[in-house]
Amino acid sequence: MKKINVSIVGGSGYTGGELLRLLIFHPHVAIKQVTSERKFGKLISKVHPNLRKQSDLKFCAIDDLESCDLLFLCLPHGNAMQNIERYMAVADRIIDLSADFRLDSQELYRRWYPNIHPRPDLLKEFVYGIPELHRTRIKNARYISSAG
Repeated sequence: MKKINVSIVGGSGYTGGELLRLLIFHPHVAIKQVTSERKFGKLISKVHPNLRKQSDLKFCAIDDLESCDLLFLCLPHGNAMQNIERYMAVADRIIDLSADFRLDSQELYRRWYPNIHPRPDLLKEFVYGIPELHRTRIKNARYISSAG
């Protein structure tokens, strides 16, 4: 089976580190790039010591992202929605691990968050990634918003 080329935006934080730990050992995944603006150029194992001897990958800058099959966004709330076009240009499939696209309407978003979503047109494009609720939609989705 062909491996899926995966990149991770925001790989130096806790979520990115846990995702790296899981994906490094996945038999069908090849990690292509991992970004960190603060840790740019450093080995991922220097930031995540539990990955020592598991990978020789170094963090790259977001501007250096190349196209991939699947892009994970491990960013603080508010970042993905502000830069989603940039990420959509890199990968046809995106999994956002923040809360930016969890709700499917501007009305719901305004109910739970104090600001207006800058891309309400995309809220219905993201499938809320809870298999018990959306298993069929997740299977074929281009964009998935992770459950919290």
